[in-house]
Amino acid sequence: MHYKPMGFILGYDVGGTKISAVIGDETGKIHDTLRKRTLKEYGKEGLSAELIAMGEELLRKNHINSIDKVGIIFAGPVDSKNGIIVASPNIIGLKNFNIKKPLEDHFNVPVYLDNDAAAAAISERIFGSGKNVDNFIYITLSTGIGAGIFINGRLYKGSHGMAGEVGHMAIMPNGSVCGCGRRGCWETIASGKGIARRTMENITALRDSTELSKLRSSEIDAKAVFRAMDKGDMFAQLMVEETIYYIAFGIVNLINILDPELIIIGGGLSFEGEKLFKPLRMAIKEEIKSLKRNVRIVKALENGADIGSIAITMYYD
Repeated sequence: MHYKPMGFILGYDVGGTKISAVIGDETGKIHDTLRKRTLKEYGKEGLSAELIAMGEELLRKNHINSIDKVGIIFAGPVDSKNGIIVASPNIIGLKNFNIKKPLEDHFNVPVYLDNDAAAAAISERIFGSGKNVDNFIYITLSTGIGAGIFINGRLYKGSHGMAGEVGHMAIMPNGSVCGCGRRGCWETIASGKGIARRTMENITALRDSTELSKLRSSEIDAKAVFRAMDKGDMFAQLMVEETIYYIAFGIVNLINILDPELIIIGGGLSFEGEKLFKPLRMAIKEEIKSLKRNVRIVKALENGADIGSIAITMYYD
């Protein structure tokens, strides 16, 4: 298939398990996608070479001779203003790496960088439920928990460009140690990884579980717990109910601090649909107590991960 060689944007999503490259445009349409497994040992040169090779493969395949801009989403803290990966939890050797420069040198177009949660919030602002909403929070409930925050119509980045690390809000001071070094962080309890950890820690209940006891420890994750609940496993149901309470607890903290009009929830847990959203809305309503206000809780865009790298080039351009 041939496209007119104008107005195209090359986007990348560099995650812990996979790297996605997309060709899109400013309508939010994704014309083609390429995905590869993330290698921990890439390093600076290896990652740069992989991104360039994936981009060139997409351009050749779609007969595109030129692009207007490049957007990069990275799963970790970044300095978006200067195009620097501050730290990398998933790929070795990327600390303080200017990822913009090698791609700008190769493609000879502007390159934009942001983290995954901020990019998803920008996607929602341009293409999704956040359109025409000045105060909202996008929360990703995935392996970890992160957020992108819009205040008075602008993405809030904070003094050091690292606002939105809501997963490191401690909600259980004597809880498990988080990767950040603190105890009881929200993401150690309520993320996908948190559900799996709490399930595995309940050894006696796990042995008595009708469904989860059939699985190897490596097979127990958030998705498996929800599937077990669907089959009537009472222990799995308890784990899901407990998790929803912890998610609501953190969300109510954010509502009380920021007073948003809208909470948008994405990430892997959001794919559970109303099994998550219906009890979560009820738990938030209960937990907010006397400080009640009208805050909508909605599901994120289905293709937010793909269009996030396109959206950041439009927002920062």
